[in-house]
Amino acid sequence: MSEGAKPVSDAAAVRGADEQPKWRAAKRPDLAEAAALTFGARRFVSRIGLGIPFLFILTTIAVSSSLGQPLRGGWDTGELVLWALGTLLLLTPFIAAFVVMLTARRGGLVWTTALIYAVVTGLLGVGVDITVLGTDASSASLTLVSALIVQVVLLAPVCAAVAFLVHIVRESARR
Repeated sequence: MSEGAKPVSDAAAVRGADEQPKWRAAKRPDLAEAAALTFGARRFVSRIGLGIPFLFILTTIAVSSSLGQPLRGGWDTGELVLWALGTLLLLTPFIAAFVVMLTARRGGLVWTTALIYAVVTGLLGVGVDITVLGTDASSASLTLVSALIVQVVLLAPVCAAVAFLVHIVRESARR
């Protein structure tokens, strides 16, 4: 470099040193804005939420009644008790979701998780119920029990794990 000459610097490099890359400078979603945009939908869901497990309870009772026909012909107390116990067993996921939703804060994480659990297990149950209505009665009980096992043993822990992960993400976003 000659004497008196000014050092040449890369202006783009100097400007780029102070700025973040575009992918890092992207605006993080504002949770307040998202909450404001979804207020109507969340309000609607919180108002009808308790009705969803109740709807699946009624559907399960209707399908169980059509399969078992507990009051056909004469009164057989043994059959009626067996039908009631079997139906109560099939209602386990929906009764559990309903009780959780009654005791949890409406619209909170636990309440929402119970609602999602009720919807997923209910849709699975309705699918199984439709399939069972078209099959013979001897294989219906096995199909209903296997659906119950999937609902209680598989889906309940999955919903709980997802709720736990959502809680962790929310807590880390607050910090």
